[in-house]
Amino acid sequence: MVAKGKKIENNYNSKTTDDQQEFLIEVTQDDKTIGKIRREECHNESKKPWHRTTHTYLFTPDGNIILGRRSNTKDTGAGGWSSSVAGHVNWGESYDEAAKIELGEELGLKIRLTRIDKIAVDFGSEREFIAIYVGVTEKINSILASELMDVKTFDYKDIVKRFKKGTFDLSGGSRDSFKYLIETGILDEWRSKLLQR
Repeated sequence: MVAKGKKIENNYNSKTTDDQQEFLIEVTQDDKTIGKIRREECHNESKKPWHRTTHTYLFTPDGNIILGRRSNTKDTGAGGWSSSVAGHVNWGESYDEAAKIELGEELGLKIRLTRIDKIAVDFGSEREFIAIYVGVTEKINSILASELMDVKTFDYKDIVKRFKKGTFDLSGGSRDSFKYLIETGILDEWRSKLLQR
């Protein structure tokens, strides 16, 4: 099933420093591999091919959520708050490999991640499969400035309340993955298990 995300238009930042020639994986509407596709073709709002991404939501041991603010040089969602770490699945990578690589590159972390779901979202300007991961960390080692301009720990219940009221928003796919996790209760269930350890 494909979720209709919040319609996003004019989301592509043509002044991005992201490598527009890197190869991602173009897939069918069933997430079957078609072949290589350049990042620019996935984001410039013309071809709109399905491709793969990962979102990781990190929590502190006491149940607070860590969110990242995207760099102003990102090709989509520039400057917006997002999941803790997000990234594309590059050609030759699996979802799991991509999530671990992004976590290490953006936040300098090597921690255990748990994949909790995968959703398909069509924003109108972009279409992607998002594999969603969660993990626990006590600290962030570093921030890759070309990817994130800030990383902050938030009170989880407060962020959920603000998100539902519309007083706190996330960019692009993170908005849809977070909304899905909140509406289905998947994130609450995982967090409850964390707090019971």
